[in-house]
Amino acid sequence: MGNAGTAVLIRPVEAGDVESWLNLVNQFRYWQDDVEALRFDDSLRPADEPILRLGAWTPDGALIGVAEAALSEDGSRYENRASALVGVAPADRRRGLGTRLADAVGAFASSNDLRWVEAEVREANLPVSLPFVRHRGYVELERYRTSVQTPSAIGLTRLATLQARLEGEGIELVAFPAIDSPQARDELYRLTMQIWRDMPHEPHVGWEDPSPESFNRTIFERPSVLLDGFFVARDGDRMVGLSYLARRPDGDAEVGDTGVLRDYRRRGIARALKMMVTRYAADRGIRRVHTDNRADNAGMLAINRELGFVPGEEIVIFEKTLAP
Repeated sequence: MGNAGTAVLIRPVEAGDVESWLNLVNQFRYWQDDVEALRFDDSLRPADEPILRLGAWTPDGALIGVAEAALSEDGSRYENRASALVGVAPADRRRGLGTRLADAVGAFASSNDLRWVEAEVREANLPVSLPFVRHRGYVELERYRTSVQTPSAIGLTRLATLQARLEGEGIELVAFPAIDSPQARDELYRLTMQIWRDMPHEPHVGWEDPSPESFNRTIFERPSVLLDGFFVARDGDRMVGLSYLARRPDGDAEVGDTGVLRDYRRRGIARALKMMVTRYAADRGIRRVHTDNRADNAGMLAINRELGFVPGEEIVIFEKTLAP
């Protein structure tokens, strides 16, 4: 192929490139995207919000490298940071292409006056990626443990007993569509924002809450969300917990969020919600359900093991601090 430094063209991704670009991106990212999901995500961004998407093409038109840097996710703007990805096809590594793509990500971050850039690396890619990211000044920020469940294989005989006990304590478990209303959506927004803030994260990692309008779109308009598989726990009119599924491009499903307000934990609410999600998936013939949790979130990891989630690879998040 020749020297990748001169023979490969790096340029922004155009509309006709998106499908092939995503096919390569999905080799480096655990959570998969398709064209429909990408376009929906972009619709949540303000029109003037910059985003970097690059591809690297050989002279004969083969896509061999990708890069992305985004300032927001699901309508939520990161505080002073970008989330980035750089990937090069295995046969085309060690030719300087990764460096060129990473330099483009760094230039994007600098041009937007950012303080940090974070990058996701799948565990299987660590042997190749670790020397590269360390050389460029990245350090490990956090790890997430992925897990996969086969819903049809999970026994749920305890769900009825657990649900009855919770009802006796005043906790109702219900599918959100059964109670959907403007007031319920407002309550769901408040609950989700509290759960997000309470999830394990590093103190200096911040974000802006999405607007209620953007949040509602991510739940009620996102094509992948299985809304009839969205379950909430209520104490009277107050929502105190949630769990739901989203469809993956490969036909499997993934857990969107599972969380319970701090004052309501250790009562079995999260376990019951995940059991209801599991029953929903089994009833609809969903072959596998994927999830991930921060590696130090011992409580949720224990619930996952009880519900048959088999631990898989880790996702490692690296962070680079840029010069002020």
